[in-house]
Amino acid sequence: MWSACAGALADDAPPWVTSYPNEFFARMQPYSAFDMLGVVPGYTFSEGDADVRGFAAAGGNVLIDGARPVSKQETLETLLRRIPASTVESIELIRSGAPGVDMQGRTVLANVVRVRGAETRGSAEAGVGQFERGFEAPRVAGELSHRRGAQRYELSGALYREWDDEHGVGDRPRMAPDGSLLRDVDYWQYEGAKIAELGAGFDSTLGRGRLRVNGAYQHERFHADIIETQIAPDPGEEIGAEFEDAVNAELGLHYERPLGGRLALEVFGIRRDADEDNGESSEEGDAYSLFREQLRVAESVLRTTLRRSGERWTLEGGLEAALNTLESRTSLTENGIDVPLPSARVRVEEQRAEAVIAATWRMGPAWSLEAGLGVERSELSQSGDSELTKSFTYPKPRALLSWTPTEDDRLRLLIERDVGQLDFEDFASSASLSDGTVTAGNPDLEPDRSWRVELVWERHFMQGAGAFVLALRHEEIEDLIDRIPVTDGSGEVFDAVGNIGSGTRDELQVGIDLPLDRFGIADGLFKVSALWRRSEATDPATGTMRRISGDLPLEASVHYSQQLPFGSSRWGVDVTFETEEREYQFDRIQTDSLGTRLDLFAELRPRDGWIVRLDLKNLTDRPAVRSRDIYDGMRGSVPLAYTDVRTLRIGPYVELVVRKTFGS
Repeated sequence: MWSACAGALADDAPPWVTSYPNEFFARMQPYSAFDMLGVVPGYTFSEGDADVRGFAAAGGNVLIDGARPVSKQETLETLLRRIPASTVESIELIRSGAPGVDMQGRTVLANVVRVRGAETRGSAEAGVGQFERGFEAPRVAGELSHRRGAQRYELSGALYREWDDEHGVGDRPRMAPDGSLLRDVDYWQYEGAKIAELGAGFDSTLGRGRLRVNGAYQHERFHADIIETQIAPDPGEEIGAEFEDAVNAELGLHYERPLGGRLALEVFGIRRDADEDNGESSEEGDAYSLFREQLRVAESVLRTTLRRSGERWTLEGGLEAALNTLESRTSLTENGIDVPLPSARVRVEEQRAEAVIAATWRMGPAWSLEAGLGVERSELSQSGDSELTKSFTYPKPRALLSWTPTEDDRLRLLIERDVGQLDFEDFASSASLSDGTVTAGNPDLEPDRSWRVELVWERHFMQGAGAFVLALRHEEIEDLIDRIPVTDGSGEVFDAVGNIGSGTRDELQVGIDLPLDRFGIADGLFKVSALWRRSEATDPATGTMRRISGDLPLEASVHYSQQLPFGSSRWGVDVTFETEEREYQFDRIQTDSLGTRLDLFAELRPRDGWIVRLDLKNLTDRPAVRSRDIYDGMRGSVPLAYTDVRTLRIGPYVELVVRKTFGS
């Protein structure tokens, strides 16, 4: 990678790289590499999706020491929070066109470059969150790393409890179509989990190359208590519970080696296993219902890339092979009597291979072109209650044109064809007793495909400390995955995940990073992020156009932070604006909305190596509202029966964390 020089920005980096040395972040006093990424101008952190099968499509937009983390079990945020800011030499913002960098479909990557040299470093933290009604969320965590010569050893662990702040106490009235009250209910639902995590890593030279190995283990126990107290028309009470016991383990490796000249080889490998036992119970008077699900999931991935880099050209070819399996057993009993579920016993196996060839042409100081073609071949087999085997072959072309007309302006045009990843759990049945719904498994599910066009303008100002980013996207989707009605052998209709035809999606995204020194606010930083989304698809129940299930029309947030003039301290404000998500089932429309949320934080560094952080969260006590329009059959064929509205609040809460870093 490219090393940073002293000063605010490195001015000798190639045009496709902007390097921010540690000194650039000094006035913000970040604690970790994750905090540093939060103030990089024009950059938006992307976690990636660990549930996506395979490796290339699941990674986020961060490199560590020039290499992509091979863990899918541990989140990128977790890994980055372990890296103290004092150990980061620089952060490089890498754009498409950089030679020798596997962008893996990203247009922008951030590379966290750590200080090299003999070292033993570590940190320990303890904290607690305090909620109303006496709920507490304690946390203890620690990490240790040691470098000796070319070898690095890492060990980390955490024990903590967390509460879902989108649930709490409230009410759940039911109204008739004319607005009259049919049922009045007080509702109580708190959800929490106890989590234990352990991670280890090893990094060393091997032959002429470098080997990185990591392992991760997590055990999570989740529980939710649900109490519905009916006030009208007749008093009554229903008690429910949700539970989950999940164990996840992972082993990953990454090996890179130069093969002579400008040729290099990279190999990634991952093995993941997950065992999950979950369910839900409901008790009302003498009636008792119980839903149980047992899941066993395994993923094995091997990926190799051969890359040749030159002054103007980079050529690469890659192969990825994966074996994924899921075994699901579901059951539903009512008063001890089994209720038949479609696809209650399912085993799904996928064998998948993908070949990719790509080239990057740096046409000049201001222009670069990246073009490639991937071909994905998979065989999906299902056994159990349904016996089915399918094969898919999909080409995935991609082209990215980048133009830097001035030192401060960058434009990117991306055209690509993408193939979605199936969620194996959609092949199995599930139930929600609190909502009174049963979702059928769908053995006929196929991946969706989309053509995506994206145009991005990136503008830097104030000597690179400020940034404005504007992005426009359009997608044309085939075999869109949404909600459909399915019928079992007896003719009963269930809701399921399925393909509903074609759809479109348009997005407008704006990001602003604005230092406030010029406006008289010393060491202040203002950040805005907003994403407007509009989508359309044909509703399989009514035949009319509506938005795609799960699409949020607006996602927006504002962040303000300022270094205080006394001591080593800073404070900040975060505002997350209201969101609304809608899901269209054949017999209901469910809308989930979250109100605007306000958080405050303050950090104090009483001594070197110590940090005390106080967070005041959810000061607006934002409501979590779930509204369901329920029909007695297929929407569009029968009138609305009633509307059920559940409103929950957890109240403001406070978190206090003390961290200590040590080492030379």
